[in-house]
Parts: sequence; structure tokens; C-alpha cells
Amino acid sequence: MYQFTGFTQDDFNIFLIPEFHDRMSAVRTRIRPKLAMIGDDLAPKLSELLHHPIYPHTASHARRRVNPPDDTWVSFSRNERGYKRFAHFEVGITLDYVFVRFVVKREGEDDKPILLQYLKSRGQDAFQLSDPSTIYWYKDDHGVDPFPIEHITSEKMQEIIRHTEVKSHGFTVGVIFERTNPIVGKAELITRAYNAIVHLSPLYLGSVPSEALSK
Repeated sequence: MYQFTGFTQDDFNIFLIPEFHDRMSAVRTRIRPKLAMIGDDLAPKLSELLHHPIYPHTASHARRRVNPPDDTWVSFSRNERGYKRFAHFEVGITLDYVFVRFVVKREGEDDKPILLQYLKSRGQDAFQLSDPSTIYWYKDDHGVDPFPIEHITSEKMQEIIRHTEVKSHGFTVGVIFERTNPIVGKAELITRAYNAIVHLSPLYLGSVPSEALSK
């Protein structure tokens, strides 16, 4: 049985609050506890799926001082202390949708070279992923410029590799569930998010050092 019971429409509307402190307060008191529940519900299942310990990390946005966040999330990584340096998954919420993503951030010095090697060796086959929802490649880890992976050509593949090679860029692929989708307001979102991660997991397994997978 899951702790998480769903997001409400008021949860999505938090991202309409204009004032920094008001939005941050609402994110911390109303959204963050729900993301922590998602973390607790999903982490054991992901540890089983990936065959090594997976730890949840709920975003704190502690460095923000002026601009309130347009999205927030719980991340899942193999490191107990953090997630930014490592290939990881995110389940999060923004104004219009809930997202489930595989992410290697620009800070991901440990895993980004392995990911690039995987993308170059596999080519378009790296995107032979399936999910009932459209899977998108994004230009950044906040969902900018979604591109459906089913439309990736060999030329687009080379563009994605070149983009990922840039030191200030990362790599993000995932799915969204619109706020109007009934599942976002139910505990079943946990199962749906898990299934999406199952479908994204080949990218994770292609990005993680072999010694990490053998733990």
C-alpha cells in the first residue's frame, strides 16, 4: 500500500503563485511532503528493478533567493548523499503536468562519459524505448523543447550527441502526464511512474559504471 494518494489541482496551481516566498512556502509545505512519499514508495521498487540500492532525494531549492521554481521533483540515484553527479530518475510536478524522466545533469561527471559512449555505440537504437505515453528527448533537465524519440533520425541522433557533449549540457528523456489525466490524482501514479522508469531503464543501465551495477 502506498503512502502517496495523489496530487490535487491546487497542487499544480502553486506554480501560479507570483511571490517568491509564498510559492516557496507552498512548495515546501504542500508539494515536498508528497514528493517524499513518492520517494519512499518508489525507491524499494527501483532498488529491485536495478539490482542495487536506490536512494530518494527530494529537491530543496535551497540556493534560490529571487526566482521561485517552475517545477520540483524527487530524484532517485545510487548515491545516498545526492543525485546531481549521477545518472538518475526524477518524478516531479510543474504547472501543467507530472513528469517522469531519466536525467544525466551537466554536473554528472561520473556517468556522462559512459552515457556518451553508449549513445555513440548504439546510435538510434539507444532510443528503442516504448511506453504508452510519448517519450521525449529534452534540451535541458527542466523539459525545454520536447522532441518525440520516435522521430529521431540519424541526423537528429548526431545533434543529440553533439548537444550532450557540451560541458554545460546534460541529457534528459522522459514522459509527462497532463494535470487533466485522472491518474495524477491517485495512488496509481506510483505504479504508472514505475512502469515508465522500467521503459527508460536501458538508458540508465547504459550510463552507470559496471562496478556500480555489480553491487
